[in-house]
Amino acid sequence: MKILIISNLFPPSVLGGYEILCGQVVQSLRARGHEVRILTSTHGDASTGPDDLVMRRLHLFQPFDRPVSSAMRRARLRTASVNTAITKAVLRESLFDVVFVWSLLRLTASPARAAEQSGLPVVYTFNDEHPSGYLPARFSLHPKRFARWFLDKTIGRPTTASGLRFAYTTCISELLKRNLVKSGMPIPTSRVIYQGIPIDRFPLRTAFAGQAVPMRILYAGQLHPYKGVHTLISALHLLAQTFGASDLSCSIVGAGEQEYEDRLQSEAGKSGIPVAFLGRVSHDRMGEIYRSHDLLVFPSIWPEPFGLTHLEAMASGLPVISTTNGGQGEFLVDEANCLSFEPDNPQQLAQCIARLMGNAGLYAALVAAGRQTVEKGFTFDRYVSDLETLLAEATRS
Repeated sequence: MKILIISNLFPPSVLGGYEILCGQVVQSLRARGHEVRILTSTHGDASTGPDDLVMRRLHLFQPFDRPVSSAMRRARLRTASVNTAITKAVLRESLFDVVFVWSLLRLTASPARAAEQSGLPVVYTFNDEHPSGYLPARFSLHPKRFARWFLDKTIGRPTTASGLRFAYTTCISELLKRNLVKSGMPIPTSRVIYQGIPIDRFPLRTAFAGQAVPMRILYAGQLHPYKGVHTLISALHLLAQTFGASDLSCSIVGAGEQEYEDRLQSEAGKSGIPVAFLGRVSHDRMGEIYRSHDLLVFPSIWPEPFGLTHLEAMASGLPVISTTNGGQGEFLVDEANCLSFEPDNPQQLAQCIARLMGNAGLYAALVAAGRQTVEKGFTFDRYVSDLETLLAEATRS
């Protein structure tokens, strides 16, 4: 198939796992014999890729290092006009069998609209709830809400998802699908395709810590209050009442809000447990990071759409202690392949960590079950095969 992928960002311009995953999918589809080109934004790196396979032409209505406000309607309209013209030009320049839309965040919905208007089949993959932000405002008699509804129905329509067919879509979890449908997205038949990881990049550790001293705890992710990293720091304070610096250590990988990070560092310094803040780490190094730790803690308060970090850690041989209120709860089973705790509950988290420190049998069982979970249902090859099947179905429509 000749595939055009539309995405707001593409490696090396990345914010997180979404763009990295897109790059991995592109590599895999090409390895399977498909011709894949990418239309993305000028954010970060305006150069093209080898043989112009990566076209960095689209505009963002606001750079990602600046906040977005509802008062940016003119910027959105300008961006929609520009991105419509660019997308139509790309579709005229080359013949494609299918358009595969990834994240439209800050692009407006205009590239997708241009793709649908071309008559080509369009497939969407939804990895978070950002698409609901492009739904037109709902009717209301409240003056300000009525004004937003009227503008979205008239001059602002090109910036919204109004009228898009969404004939072929996939969501990364049942939770995400439910939330999008509840928000008003017309995708009741969206196919849930769980993401997978390239398991060869996360080999199983040859030695297991079990009751190693110190037990090296890892958190990997963004640093925002809704990620719940403060819950982990509070749990360390509780554990310090029983264990000392010779028993436990913790590494925090990731970055985010500076004020929140400063708060975490201040609180961590009072715990008596060594805590290292490692900042952003290249995804290429994460396999090494996992293997140099003994346990992954994922304390997110927000219901995450999915949980690639969990899968990477499980493949690498780390037991996982996690909240399960998000999409990760669709593959994590308490006492079977993980230990779970309630969001924002440091007491429960501390108890889970203490259990693993004192029970080598439980530790080994979670390691084995975690690796088996990934191998059986969450490999990257399976994920790409499912996407490939959906793309092929769309081309036959």
